[in-house]
Amino acid sequence: MKRVVLMAAVAVLAGGVAGCGPINQMSRPDPAAGRLLDLGTGADRFMVLNCIYHGWSALAPNVESTSYAREGADRVRVYRGQGADGKAIYNPYVDVMQGGFGARLQYFEIPGSHLPRDYEQTVKRCMVPYSGSSD
Repeated sequence: MKRVVLMAAVAVLAGGVAGCGPINQMSRPDPAAGRLLDLGTGADRFMVLNCIYHGWSALAPNVESTSYAREGADRVRVYRGQGADGKAIYNPYVDVMQGGFGARLQYFEIPGSHLPRDYEQTVKRCMVPYSGSSD
């Protein structure tokens, strides 16, 4: 099911890039969230997105993704899903976008939240260009 959600987000993003469909305008996450990483890689952005999504899915049961546009760039955001109150949990979250011939990402978390470093380490691990897929 999670794979279907991820592929739907990718399809929406690809449609928005080609001008065939709208990009979701989503509410802004917590303004207290601080950017910890702002990285670029030659790795394909959809491979990076898939890697982060599946890596975070092992850490949290409700990982979700959505596409939107900000500052003139189409992005896909991966976040921890919804809490018991039905609100999105944007701690941590990562935005993945096109970056030249690869991907650019920005990783955010709320300072002082003491999240396991596994979220950040997963993001870093997924930035390495690779060929093929383990899916």
